[in-house]
Amino acid sequence: MKNKILTAILLLSIPLLLTGCTLSDYKTWPVIGGLLGGSSVVPNGPVTLNMWGLWENQEVMDSEIAKYKELHPNVTINYDNRSIVGSAKYKETIVTRLAQGGAPDIVLVHNSWVPFIKNNLSPSTSMTQQEYSQTFYNVATQSAVFDGKIYAAPAYYDGLLLAYNKSHFAEINQSTPPTAWEEFRRLALSLTQRNGDEIIRAGAAIGTANNIDFFSDILGLMFAQAGVAVPDDLTSKAAQDALKFYTTFVLEDKVWNNLEPEAATAFAEGKVSMIFTTSWNLLDIIRARPDLDIGVAPVPQALPESPVSWASFWMYAVPKDSANASAAWDFIKFLVSDEQELAIFDKASQYRTYGAPYSSMALAPQIASGPSAKYLKPLLDTATYAKSDLFAGRAGNAFQTDALKEAINTVLAKGPNEMSATATEGLTVLKAKLTTGQ
Repeated sequence: MKNKILTAILLLSIPLLLTGCTLSDYKTWPVIGGLLGGSSVVPNGPVTLNMWGLWENQEVMDSEIAKYKELHPNVTINYDNRSIVGSAKYKETIVTRLAQGGAPDIVLVHNSWVPFIKNNLSPSTSMTQQEYSQTFYNVATQSAVFDGKIYAAPAYYDGLLLAYNKSHFAEINQSTPPTAWEEFRRLALSLTQRNGDEIIRAGAAIGTANNIDFFSDILGLMFAQAGVAVPDDLTSKAAQDALKFYTTFVLEDKVWNNLEPEAATAFAEGKVSMIFTTSWNLLDIIRARPDLDIGVAPVPQALPESPVSWASFWMYAVPKDSANASAAWDFIKFLVSDEQELAIFDKASQYRTYGAPYSSMALAPQIASGPSAKYLKPLLDTATYAKSDLFAGRAGNAFQTDALKEAINTVLAKGPNEMSATATEGLTVLKAKLTTGQ
């Protein structure tokens, strides 16, 4: 393994080499350490690394730990899956321990947290910013690289997708998903079935905050597409227009309301035709309804010539007070190398429909040609122009998402005739809360 050093020439040629390769083919290339340049920094004596993770199957992580231990027999890695505590409690614990001490040597953190906790993290000393930016999507660099220092490495990539019921589309002779918001709106109206004022089948799950798990991601996407900087521009006309457009689906179009089940549940039950989801949430829907004919597409765009998508993913980081920071980063580099990303995806696919999407840009062709392409290709096709911030949902950002929920509900409570006034009111309160933290 030690002689598998990636040269600069090979790094530049990886995208061409990957096309058409299987996992077994790929392993013949000397790619271990896709950004693992430099010599090993693992001490010769006994080292114990404690690691906190979320959601990944224990068997998958045990396999990776065993492979790393073959290279470094002196390193013991204790993996603790903290999924049971929930993202909000997990974030609270991580932030507290990072500030006060007592955190494990490796922690999984959401990409939206890194800018705010970086002072309590130990930056990598063996990755260069150039290597990092050539390996991972730009949103990872924006999330975790500051003043030339790398504070976290992406465990995988994820973000918003548009999932749609192909059977519902066929009923209205629609064969392709919408690519623009106005087209999405027209389809949502056409797909909605009513009995008087009662929605029998919703056209799209959008416009509310109480029964859409990813409501903040959807509106965060709209803000990003409108060029709204959070929180500075939240009282701008662009932000107001985005909030009004979001709530229009409920107040004027009536394609969705607060009486519907949570969006993913409604989709699995055939009660809504289009939802916004993530790759991991889509797995839950596939598991619940393997018979459902699901289409997956990129999110609609406001300005096709300047596309913006939405990212939300988790990253490996090392606390500043870790006594084994160098060894911890060595293991992280091992995990995020191209070879191990392929291996992790392959192993995880034994337990579910697909593994977590690759964080490495060079591996995107593997998704495009594989059996999971219909689910994941639309996600990775848009990853190069993704944005992200603390409106990322299901990521422990309860303060920010609850404040946004209040703004949405302010508009919904007053009705369509007062949308402009209530949007201004709701966003003014939202900006004040995010600015002051209260």
